[in-house]
Amino acid sequence: MKLAISTLAALGVLGAAYFLLPEHREATAAKVGEAKESPVRYELSVVGREGDCTVVKRGNVEAARANLELTPKCVELMPRLAQARYWQENGEGELRFVAADGRAVVEFFAADGVAYESLKPQSPLIALKAE
Repeated sequence: MKLAISTLAALGVLGAAYFLLPEHREATAAKVGEAKESPVRYELSVVGREGDCTVVKRGNVEAARANLELTPKCVELMPRLAQARYWQENGEGELRFVAADGRAVVEFFAADGVAYESLKPQSPLIALKAE
């Protein structure tokens, strides 16, 4: 029994030492960085208009402001979206699609059942749902 406990303790020490190796820390940090940089996709729909489109938040997913990519179908559904360049969050559940000049193109709030619903414009209602 003492031998088994000693063996387990030795394995634990070796395992801990492995995680302290610089190569392991760098690889782990790279994986975490890649996960934060992965694009996040949403499905955008406009009430009263047929179809939906894909919205992609690019860059650091934790950033308050990130690049925004819209498929051409989004502009067909809502022409004003052609001006949207950035995804900007305020930390209180509000989201804005912002034009290159800093103007809000569309403003959203966190909603039940979907990720976000439009606050401005109020009509037509625009919904974002995580893919």
